[in-house]
Amino acid sequence: MLFNSLEYALFLALVFFAFWGLGRAQALRTALLLGASYLFYMSWNASFVFLLAASTLVDYWIGNALARRREAHVRRALVTASIVLNLGLLAVFKYLDFGLSAVSTSLSGLGLHVAPVHLGLIVPVGISFYTFQTLSYTIDIYRGRLAPAKSFLDFATYVAFFPQLVAGPIVRASEFLPQLERPPRLDAYRAGSGMVLIFRGLAKKVLVADFLAVNWIDRVFDSPGAYSTVEVWFTVIAYSVQIYADFSGYTDIARGSARLLGYELPINFRRPLASTGFIQFWERWHITLSTWIRDYLYVPLGGSRRGRGWGYANLFIAFLFTGIWHGAGWTFLCFALFHAFAVLINRLYREARGHRRGDAVTGFRRVGLIALFNVALAFHWPTFRAEGARNMLDVYGRLLAFDSAAFRVGPAVVAITVLAFAVHLTPPTWAETARDHLARLPAPVQAGLAVAVTALLVWVGGEQAAPFIYFQF
Repeated sequence: MLFNSLEYALFLALVFFAFWGLGRAQALRTALLLGASYLFYMSWNASFVFLLAASTLVDYWIGNALARRREAHVRRALVTASIVLNLGLLAVFKYLDFGLSAVSTSLSGLGLHVAPVHLGLIVPVGISFYTFQTLSYTIDIYRGRLAPAKSFLDFATYVAFFPQLVAGPIVRASEFLPQLERPPRLDAYRAGSGMVLIFRGLAKKVLVADFLAVNWIDRVFDSPGAYSTVEVWFTVIAYSVQIYADFSGYTDIARGSARLLGYELPINFRRPLASTGFIQFWERWHITLSTWIRDYLYVPLGGSRRGRGWGYANLFIAFLFTGIWHGAGWTFLCFALFHAFAVLINRLYREARGHRRGDAVTGFRRVGLIALFNVALAFHWPTFRAEGARNMLDVYGRLLAFDSAAFRVGPAVVAITVLAFAVHLTPPTWAETARDHLARLPAPVQAGLAVAVTALLVWVGGEQAAPFIYFQF
């Protein structure tokens, strides 16, 4: 059930009216949300709902056990069990096939010919996201920063809450459980702002991300050798726009859907393409993932507290984990190494300038740094987008060939790419002001706009609704 489909619009409308129709019956509302969330998840693959339920049961039990026990060795054993079980699930479904293939290739290189083993495991949708949520729950209880959920119903709803279940944002229990423990509220402004978020997300997905993908980007990545160096450079720059519009569009729809039900999800993007360097980029891109890895991996490893050398080593470990989180493959290893080196160089640059932060840069120097950053960001996208190492090398071969300046990109593709960048670089207050004005319009006007926007998106998007990029993770 894709967010950018009429099926989801109907599903959300039914849940919305049923939810608020229950009045102040908080337990019934939560039960309705849990049931709706499981139905939503089952629309992808019904069998994987048992995996979601098992993960929920295990971490709920471990969380309660951690709260009851005081013995240090018992608590360590419990939190270790949670970490091993959760990461073990990820390892089996996301990395086992790749690991077996790598072992077979390595043995063949040593002259030991072993038949490759491929189990063909399907990655359960959303497993990387809900696994990190249940992990943060048990770890926070172990650290004494969180009390266990007051009921299994609340915890199960937190894990499976359908707006963010499939592709985030990654929500921590400390952010969401308190919202389930008090009656939600909805007024005209919150409802209006929720609708604005949903339609903004749909516009990003349908009018920008899908249009660029179908009309240019997918073609180039499928056959990079058929395109000139200039065309491939334009493609990787346009991909920055596509993936941002696609992923932030999903987050907008998730946050808007949750707000219509009286709940708030964390912000996941803060204009990342307007960054002046890679440190700032990771402060603005997929914020809930980068802060999760910072708080549950980088800082526990020691961060930079033990000196520069250890700090750099921990930085590389954190980015290696980030790359692995996205998927198994040599391309994601390249993705991780690129960002680790980029952040390291950015950190050294800041230190050389007296730890001057990018946000303090103004004027032409800021414009120049943003432009330089976006070229570097675009250059790395083949490590993320390419279908395997061979495809990645083919794309880089064209990027570095400089053998042709042919430019056959359609004017609509160019216009949308340029316009999207231009809108992205406008002051944040402009978008906030526009959102507030739209959210305060009279309900009949909002309803009319909703119908008009829906009709436009259906007409532009056609019958084929493309999945969001981050569904694969």
